[in-house]
Amino acid sequence: MGFADQPRRGYAAVDAGRCAVAAVLLAWAMPAGASGSLDCSIDDKAIAFDAQAVFSHGLAASISNFRAELNARGKDAPPAFAKVEMDGTALAHHWFHGNELRLHLYHERAETPFGSLELVLRTRSRDKDETAFAGHYELKLFLAGVDGGKAFERTYRGRATCSAG
Repeated sequence: MGFADQPRRGYAAVDAGRCAVAAVLLAWAMPAGASGSLDCSIDDKAIAFDAQAVFSHGLAASISNFRAELNARGKDAPPAFAKVEMDGTALAHHWFHGNELRLHLYHERAETPFGSLELVLRTRSRDKDETAFAGHYELKLFLAGVDGGKAFERTYRGRATCSAG
């Protein structure tokens, strides 16, 4: 049995110790970051909307783990929009800076006929509570006509609230 074929006794403990020290040094060298939860909702005659996400503080202010559900419940809203579940792919744009929080969502139906929704929330933090945001939404629904029928297009507007903490 040559040197290369001999079992390496004791090296696993040394390698594990080196890895632990390297991990501690790397964690110490990285800048500290903070994250918080984001919740937004709309509840009026036209729609019910709930969204949750995790966001990071700082210059990038990224949003992750985004989940939302929209229920169009206006008397003229087509059943195709009765329950729409969305994830981060629907979050076309967001703005979270200072006292402003804005979300822009866009979603297309996978089923036929073609349909889409575009939801924009524009909110600002309230006077003394930096975690509570209030403002307005605009929702545009589109559903293509079937068999030469007329397409459905409607815009809804109302109030929206969010909390970030």
